[in-house]
Amino acid sequence: MNRRDFVSRVVLGGAAAACTNFGASVSAAPAPGSFKFRFIGLMGFVERKDHSFLVATPGQHHHMVHIPFLMARKDSPLAKVLGMTPAPRVVPAAFDTELEGSRPADFVYRSLANTSIDVISGPNDQVINEASQMAHLASIAPGKRLRGNLERWATATISLRGGRIENSSAHPDAGKEWSFGSHKQVLTDAVNYRNLAGSTTTIRLTSGADVQTVTVDAAQAAELWMISSAAMNDRMNDPVMLIHSQLLFDFLVDATPVLATCPTATGREVPTTELPFAVPTSASNGIIASEAAAPPLVEFCFICDILLGGKPS
Repeated sequence: MNRRDFVSRVVLGGAAAACTNFGASVSAAPAPGSFKFRFIGLMGFVERKDHSFLVATPGQHHHMVHIPFLMARKDSPLAKVLGMTPAPRVVPAAFDTELEGSRPADFVYRSLANTSIDVISGPNDQVINEASQMAHLASIAPGKRLRGNLERWATATISLRGGRIENSSAHPDAGKEWSFGSHKQVLTDAVNYRNLAGSTTTIRLTSGADVQTVTVDAAQAAELWMISSAAMNDRMNDPVMLIHSQLLFDFLVDATPVLATCPTATGREVPTTELPFAVPTSASNGIIASEAAAPPLVEFCFICDILLGGKPS
């Protein structure tokens, strides 16, 4: 099998009522010739031997649930090809501070439960890594090996080949110094993946024998969000200690969890929102599960990495 091919299962989100219109118009679209894939929330970036990356989300483990889903702008080519649909009462600004003031009705969604996606940008497999603020799991849990069956544990996986990744943020506590015991570092909760200038990007999503592929031409502009958010009953409201971060240690390396702390973290009150696909949906009937709205939260979901050559410079 070609290493860029894969077989997976996908849970589809079906038709739902359009989101309520409120707020200002959506922020400006990306510049022509740029593709941005924005990753937000609890997930791991694993560097592979060819220096491509596997992004994996933990899903449900030890009574904690994180929901992975795609988000895109309504009526965009990516949204149409990937079969993305509206979700009622979901507010994008609750997940990403860059979208504060945007209109919920301008976004659509797709569940990533039991899904694999391949993203290929340009002719080379290596991803240029400029993202230095992911939690460096090799330093936090030294000597621990990555799980060999990681893809079986993952709720969703995304393969990144070519392009580059960079630090970003979706929460006001990103960019602050956090401590994992004796290891201290600046953390982020968002990473941007971008195509290199002049590079065409292909996104491939499969559901068994059913394959959906979309190509973003080097002259086109496109953006996509991948979000891994805690289910409502698993959210924590202690901004200085990230209790639910233990999930990443169990999921990636089977190590004793080391909880992140930051005495200057303040948290964030978010708009009241629902979480799309909070309960597994059926691919046969395509129904989006209902979910209770979230109260204001302080939670910060950091992203971690496992790098072959240590921390990026």
